Amino acid sequence: MKRVFPPLIYLAGTQDFPSSEVFFAHVERLCRGGLPWFQYREKNLPDRLRFEMAERLRQLTENTGTLFTINDRIDIALLTGADGVHLGQEDLPSVRGFTRLFPSEKLHLGISTHNPYEVKRALLLEPDYLGVGPIFSSQTKGTEVHPRGPDGIRQSRELTSLPLVAIGGITPGHAKELYQAGCHSLAVSHALTHAPDPLSVLKAFLDPP
Repeated sequence: MKRVFPPLIYLAGTQDFPSSEVFFAHVERLCRGGLPWFQYREKNLPDRLRFEMAERLRQLTENTGTLFTINDRIDIALLTGADGVHLGQEDLPSVRGFTRLFPSEKLHLGISTHNPYEVKRALLLEPDYLGVGPIFSSQTKGTEVHPRGPDGIRQSRELTSLPLVAIGGITPGHAKELYQAGCHSLAVSHALTHAPDPLSVLKAFLDPP
């Protein structure tokens, strides 16, 4: 099944805000302001509270028509009726049986990659899109991988025709160059989480110069 993905995805969790309610209010404001795709990337909450927050986010995103992806947790994605799940390299299971067991008719699957080997490895699991990064230095997620720049997109594009999501230190000013390099979507976190006026930043990403 070929799926269509929006040009912008916002990644965040309660750990990025003073409280869970501040986090939810922020995401709600963005979704109602036109955010097309949200990934719930939670690091702090225990399972029960993570599930309850995911339920609230699913209801919100259904109401606003926002695509909803959950990071790491296939179980919570299924229980809440999320649109999909995103897995990091450290979360990937063995290939044997995965494509048979993964409910691809219910969930889209995205996988993070940082080099050509990881792209090839991810493709064995038949994902719907690939995250490619870090493109630039990120203030959100620490990594030992040196920033790859737009060449990271070009290298990945040579290996697959799947939608590529560029991630890592991306601003609206990078959009044109990254789209030309072959990416389909931009993934942002810090740029929206810490923006004094997140709706203006959202608009800039959705209508880049």
